[in-house]
Amino acid sequence: MGKVARIAADIRRRNSLDAYIGWLLALLVTGLQLVAGFWTDQSWVTVIVSATMVLLLGIVALATAEIRRVLATTNFASPGRARVFIDRAQLPPLRGLLESSHRTVEIYGVQLGHIVHHLLPVIAEQATADCRFRLALLSPVYPDGEKVPWVNELGAVHGFANLEDVLRANIAQLRHWHASLTPKQRRNIEIRGFSAIPTASVILVDTDRTMGFVHVEPILHAIAPSDRPTFWVTKADSSKLYNLVVDHYHSVWTSATSLEDLAL
Repeated sequence: MGKVARIAADIRRRNSLDAYIGWLLALLVTGLQLVAGFWTDQSWVTVIVSATMVLLLGIVALATAEIRRVLATTNFASPGRARVFIDRAQLPPLRGLLESSHRTVEIYGVQLGHIVHHLLPVIAEQATADCRFRLALLSPVYPDGEKVPWVNELGAVHGFANLEDVLRANIAQLRHWHASLTPKQRRNIEIRGFSAIPTASVILVDTDRTMGFVHVEPILHAIAPSDRPTFWVTKADSSKLYNLVVDHYHSVWTSATSLEDLAL
């Protein structure tokens, strides 16, 4: 995401408004001082030194906003420190993760229920600011339209006895929502369905960057999703584990079917 887009997104969410106001005031005062120096008999050395000092204060204010953003991101994951959460109650809110400034976010889930019912507006807003999203959910049918026979059995493990109905409802809602987006948002949000047996819900964040990390929530027998342990890992924690997860789920994405092409 570009710097201007990040600043615009921060202002829309009222993040670091004090820092941005200080930056804008510094720019305004710098401009006024330069104009005043042109129309008065002040020494140009005095004017330039004074304007430079004020401009430096503005740069400090802008740097303060950037530092706050970095600290918010590193609160989720930082190189050299894997994080393990016993259940979802310990996890930072998913909304906050999505609202942080990232380039790419990929979400692979059995049914993406929380995303579909609560976080689509956040994703649309971030897509407007050039964050790219991939959303992949389990499809109840194979690419040729044949029904996946084990979906409801998986649902019993996952805590949803009627998982097929839930999946069909979520796919219908995602299709309707995606069709209502602007062209730019649609370009930045891709949605696919996969029919491989899922063993975890996974989120991949900025995997092409040093600060990228992966979030893995294993699907465990008879343990409700809210009670499942989760771990986050960066390449600095374990490059082998990190690359294993990233490569596997990128292959899942490659073999998945576009939402529009699912024969439902």
